[in-house]
Amino acid sequence: MTGTERAAAEGYAGSYVAHHVRGEHARLRTLEAAFDPATFRVLGRLELPADAHCLDLGAGAGSVAAWLAARHPLGQITATDTDTRFLRFPPLTRVRVLQHDAVREDFPPEAFDLVHARALLCHLPRREELLHRAVGWVRPGGWLVIEDLSVRPVDASAHPLFRKVTRAGEKLLATTVGSDLRWADTLAARFTELGLTMVESSTAPGTVGDRSATDAFWTATFDQATPALLEQGLLTRQDIENMRALHRSPSFTDTGISLISVSGRKAAHGRVRR
Repeated sequence: MTGTERAAAEGYAGSYVAHHVRGEHARLRTLEAAFDPATFRVLGRLELPADAHCLDLGAGAGSVAAWLAARHPLGQITATDTDTRFLRFPPLTRVRVLQHDAVREDFPPEAFDLVHARALLCHLPRREELLHRAVGWVRPGGWLVIEDLSVRPVDASAHPLFRKVTRAGEKLLATTVGSDLRWADTLAARFTELGLTMVESSTAPGTVGDRSATDAFWTATFDQATPALLEQGLLTRQDIENMRALHRSPSFTDTGISLISVSGRKAAHGRVRR
């Protein structure tokens, strides 16, 4: 069985972005540097009690959970992942680390003032089901915030090679993990359909080629994906070399990906529509 065949059988946990892959912790840190500012802006606008109970699904390397714990020192933060090896916090930090598979495992109804997930649901084949269940974990008057990555900006790129490389990466994740890197584009409408109120959507563009934090995230992801892209036949070695040359070019700057953040409040009374 090849590496990509194993990934198809195992999903995200068997892919090139699984936690056991060498370099994945560093790649997650680049994701945090790239998009934490946007995430913290969204979360910072929410009305939450001082002792808020917050759930961070698929917490990755833990920066969002740590920020929530610092902002709500009287609260209780639960940080989950199927692999918790990167979730390490200083002593006395009010973060409960829980190994948890959100696809197969539940939480009590209305247990949290905030349920948050970033760059998670787009990689899960049962994302629609999980979105609906996540609403049920939110207390009346509480918040659901889902943030996911979209590659749609690359459709308008003036660089054909960049479009080719991005679509190859998109196909790789779709076929080996089941990811949908365009699902987030219609996320706000789903929030409204689920009966959430005060729905807001914001987009943080990720530029490439400008040596920014988002460029570092793109570079780390591209480097980590290269062996799988070659093995799957989605790109040739010449494509890889040409993309690296384009990326090094002083004249190259483009938008490679965006983070779409959608927040919505659960009605204080009444039921979520089904």
